[in-house]
Amino acid sequence: MTAATESGTVPRSEAGGDDSPDAARRHRPRGRRRRGHWIIAAVLVAAAGGGVYYATAGTGTAPAAGSDKPTQHTDKVTRQTLINSKQVDGTLGFKGSTSVMGRLAGTVTGLPGIGSTVSRGERLYGVDGKPVVLLYGKSPAYRDMKSGDKGEDVRQLEENLQALGYGGFTADSEFTDLTAQAVKRWQKALGLSQTGKVADGRVVFASGSLRIGGHKAPVGSDVRPGGPVLTGTSSKRQVHVDLDIGDRSLAKKDGTTTVTLPDGKTVKGTITSVGTTVKKTPGENGAADKSTIGVDIELADDVADITEAPVTVGLQSAKKENVLTVPITALLALREGGYGVEVIGADGKGTVSAVKLGMFANGRVEVSGGGLTAGTTVGVAA
Repeated sequence: MTAATESGTVPRSEAGGDDSPDAARRHRPRGRRRRGHWIIAAVLVAAAGGGVYYATAGTGTAPAAGSDKPTQHTDKVTRQTLINSKQVDGTLGFKGSTSVMGRLAGTVTGLPGIGSTVSRGERLYGVDGKPVVLLYGKSPAYRDMKSGDKGEDVRQLEENLQALGYGGFTADSEFTDLTAQAVKRWQKALGLSQTGKVADGRVVFASGSLRIGGHKAPVGSDVRPGGPVLTGTSSKRQVHVDLDIGDRSLAKKDGTTTVTLPDGKTVKGTITSVGTTVKKTPGENGAADKSTIGVDIELADDVADITEAPVTVGLQSAKKENVLTVPITALLALREGGYGVEVIGADGKGTVSAVKLGMFANGRVEVSGGGLTAGTTVGVAA
């Protein structure tokens, strides 16, 4: 998986008093990957004599090379929200995948269309001219259900009967005579024999409505208990990302994302699962193997008739709101350790003020101290 754009937090350098050129280099904040973007002007270098100028808090600006005038490249302190983010590739599809196995022996006489959605109480498929009905529930149907039976499957059956309008009993996981009366009314509406007993295989429990993905037993074929009939997914839209293991910190369960669709539309998403199993994919043309984990994202909005498509996912690992920021190139390494910025006055002259660094993102850095306010003019490297 390749990133389209990337920004990352830059670690703070340790304070120190060593004023050698090597120390100067150590005082530069360094980016994790995009070196050309992240390396900052930590010191001012004068061409004359090859010397290195260090800024000292409270002093005037170090002169530019070959000049005794302060540098005039400037920018403004801004108050804004900083976000560390990364764009990764994903695939839009549907949440969950299931195989519906037949439990009634006979001939398949009806199947729903691929891409159609079957909801509670509707025919999922037909066997010998009779419907197999979809009901909602997490536990599978595995037996005949009749008066005197107790269990989670019975509770699910009773809750579904009530949701479909067949009441007159308490949904309490016990199949009573009142439950049997409701079952008979339901069987009559379906065109089934009114036995008051639900035969094993007559209903299929799923967590919600099913979108039909494929047929495993075509109409006219024989099906036996345990044989596959069709495949389906939920109707909820989902994006799957194979995330590079090195970017694991970007994905947190319940975290928010932005998904860009092929038509340019963006929708919000919520991370519903972050895998713990690492999948290795051989690299191509001698490249190193890729190690990834699966990340699933549920979308907040409908995406109309798009069934499956490549998408771009914006992940974020950190966010700081309402903070003062300056360009990274405004930072100066202080002789006494730490960092400062050159504050430019109305007269065009600059004074170096020590600042405390916070979060780095998108070419800017959070700063505090030094009497800075939004709109303050600061010097930046050319």
